[in-house]
Amino acid sequence: MNNTFLKEGSITPNASINNVYIKKMPVYNIEENLEGKYAGDIFSTQLIIDEIKKYHKELNINLQNIEERKLPQSLDKCLESDNVIVKKYAEKIAKLFGNRLALILLVLKTGLDENRKARKDWTNDYWEYWNQINYVIFTGGLASGNLGEKFKYTIDKLFNENNVKPYNLILNPDSQNIAIKGCATYIDNLLKDKLYLILDCGATFIKRSAIKFGPDEKLNITELNKLPSKYVECDYKTDEEEREEAVKMHNYIMNVIIDSLNEVSSSKNNFNDIGNSIIISIANYVNNGVFIKRGSYGKLRLLSHNYEEFLSDKIYEAINKRYTIRLVHDGTAMASAFNKYDDSVCISLGTRFGVGFPVRIE
Repeated sequence: MNNTFLKEGSITPNASINNVYIKKMPVYNIEENLEGKYAGDIFSTQLIIDEIKKYHKELNINLQNIEERKLPQSLDKCLESDNVIVKKYAEKIAKLFGNRLALILLVLKTGLDENRKARKDWTNDYWEYWNQINYVIFTGGLASGNLGEKFKYTIDKLFNENNVKPYNLILNPDSQNIAIKGCATYIDNLLKDKLYLILDCGATFIKRSAIKFGPDEKLNITELNKLPSKYVECDYKTDEEEREEAVKMHNYIMNVIIDSLNEVSSSKNNFNDIGNSIIISIANYVNNGVFIKRGSYGKLRLLSHNYEEFLSDKIYEAINKRYTIRLVHDGTAMASAFNKYDDSVCISLGTRFGVGFPVRIE
C-alpha cells in the first residue's frame, strides 16, 4: 500500500495527528462531547497529570512526595491497588483518556466527510491511508504497564461496540530504546566488530548511545549520560539572531559528537573501533539532510542546504576522520524499529502525539 505520508523515505510535515480536528464525532456512546476539539488538545501527558492532581486524595497520592512528571507511574500502580476507592478513580481516569484515544482513532479510521473537510492539508489519499492501516503501535511511557493495557481494552471495546473494524494494537514494552533500535536500521555497510554512535536529539535532552551487533544479531546498547539540549528556542526577532543561534546549536551538537566518540573509543583521538556511520534521531522534519523552516532544529537549515554533509565536513576538519551523518525524523526513527509490520503507524504518547511510519531500508 502506497504511503502518502512518506516522500523519498522521509515523513511529510503534515503527518501530525495533533492537528486532526473533530468536526463531527463518529460515535456518541462516550460521555464527553468533543466536537470542536483538536486531537492534540484532548490527550497528552500533561492532561493526564492534571486529572491525577484533581483526584489525588481519592487516589491516595501525596503530591508533595512525588515529582509531577512521575504521576502517571503512580496512576499505573493505582490501577492494581487493593483499595476499592483508589482503584475506582484510577480506572475512571484510564477510561476517560482511553475513550479520547479511541475517538481520535475512530475519526481517523472512519474519515467522515465533515472531518475530512476540516483538515485542509490532507487530501482524500491521506484519509484512505489511515482507513487501510493494519497495525497501530503505541510507544512511550503511557503505552506501557497497566495504563497501556487499559487504553488498549477501551479502544478495542469502543470500536467493536460501533461495528468498526479495529486496528491491530501493539503496546511496546521497551519504549526507552525504540529510537535507538530504529536508528540502527539506517547504518550502511554495518561491521559487527565496530561500535556505532547514535544520538537522539530532543527538545529537552540529547540521549547518547553506542551500539554493537553481536554474532547472533543481538543489538547491544551502551547508554551514555544524556545531555541537555541547548539553543532550542524557535522564535527570533531577526534572521541574524536566528543564524547566530544556529551556529551555537551546530557547535554544541558537533562537540557532543566528538566528546561522545572519545568517550566510547578505546583509544583517545583514534576512533578505529568506531564505525563510520553516525545516526541522529532529531525532533524535526528533515529529508536527506534538508531541514524545513519549522521546529527547534529547523534553524540549522541556515548553515547549509544539506546539514548532513555540512556536519560531516566540520567533524572531519576537527578530528581528521570522515563520518557519514544520517539525520532521521524522531517519529520515523521510532517507527523503523517496527519495519516488519506492513501497513502500520507508530504513535508515541507523550507531551504531544508523535507519529512515524516504518521505512524499509533497502
